[in-house]
Amino acid sequence: MKVAILTNFMEFLPGYSLTGIVKDQARMLAEYGNEVLLFVNDKYNGETFSEDVRLCKRIPFAHLKDYRSQNDIIPEHREIIKKTTEILVEDLKDADVAFTHDFVFTGWFILYGLACMEASKQLPNLRWMHWIHSVPTAGSDFWNIQKYGNAHKLIYPNESDKIRVAEQFRGTVNHVRIIPHIKDLRSWFDFDPETCDFIKQYPGVMQADVVQVYPASVDRLGAKRVAEVIRIFSEIKAQFGLSVCLVLANQWATGRRQKEDINQYKKLAAGLGLEVDKEVVFSSDFKTPKYDVGLPKTILRELMLCANLFIFPTREESFGLVLPEAVLSGGPFCVLNKSLTMQLEISGYNAMYFDFGSYHMDVHHEDEKKWIRDVATIIYGRMRQNEGILLRTYVRQRYNWNHLYQKYYLPIMMESRSWV
Repeated sequence: MKVAILTNFMEFLPGYSLTGIVKDQARMLAEYGNEVLLFVNDKYNGETFSEDVRLCKRIPFAHLKDYRSQNDIIPEHREIIKKTTEILVEDLKDADVAFTHDFVFTGWFILYGLACMEASKQLPNLRWMHWIHSVPTAGSDFWNIQKYGNAHKLIYPNESDKIRVAEQFRGTVNHVRIIPHIKDLRSWFDFDPETCDFIKQYPGVMQADVVQVYPASVDRLGAKRVAEVIRIFSEIKAQFGLSVCLVLANQWATGRRQKEDINQYKKLAAGLGLEVDKEVVFSSDFKTPKYDVGLPKTILRELMLCANLFIFPTREESFGLVLPEAVLSGGPFCVLNKSLTMQLEISGYNAMYFDFGSYHMDVHHEDEKKWIRDVATIIYGRMRQNEGILLRTYVRQRYNWNHLYQKYYLPIMMESRSWV
């Protein structure tokens, strides 16, 4: 689709939350193959965008005022309405959807909102979606969505205020569509493009219910007890029907023997019902051989920001740097090896512990499969009791580009074809 985003921005000020909303929206729409036109003020002097988003410096500049009534609009500003109308008719003649931001809401921008109303009369195939970023309180005579016509809907970020928005704009709930705001880890933390490519190739990192990133050299996969982590993930998936993603950030996968060792773990995962390269991922398979020796710290840290679980049943450590790295990066729920007593010290007794056995303490379980199943059950139960883990997981899954586009933007844009 050809999608226009209409703003009156002079620049993208970091302290103005709306600019972040618009940037995320433009990036998301472009990511899914839409042709994106981002309209800004004709005196715009801010940053440029990538080739994926076409910056259109076309919205006429005006010395604005906060109108309470459209009857008060001065002649100079009526000329701005006329000029803006002409520009929109010309620039949007082959567009499918236009998103506006506060054009039909604030008195400051109502000139452009009225221009959208006039332009729509000459653009019969264009659907208009007007973002309202606050619940209106005091009344204004230009808050009347029905005057705009059938091709116009209001967009609001929460369901709770839907009726209030409809009432203030003298419409019905059918005039309002709900689309939550984007707050994606990739843009909020300015992820490296390579990290974004990793997530695109392995979307479970962003979308799965349970995510772990576990750094381990190939020659240490046994000592790090990667097999036990795979078994626990298999039980979490099987028992509770959860989606899982275990990323093994493996280093030194450079030789034939190392790759054969990795294949043994892939066979184990597949045999336990986990889908390799989706639910169990070895980082050395990402853009191989570029990252055979290991992921750069930036990518590793950013992937860890997506995780909500860190199981560390390692058999032998003097400190275990990956534990504080995981905790400082994403604050996951941590499960450590009680048999390796230094883990209690290093973690300050602030984690969950199980006896996995260690280099100086053999541990045998009468029924190993049942024990793994019980460990998985307890981990899941404790994660469900941790509001911080639950909320962080919810936000990661619900407010990223992929989820919002597939669940909200695309269905509403497709449905909008019936408005005209």
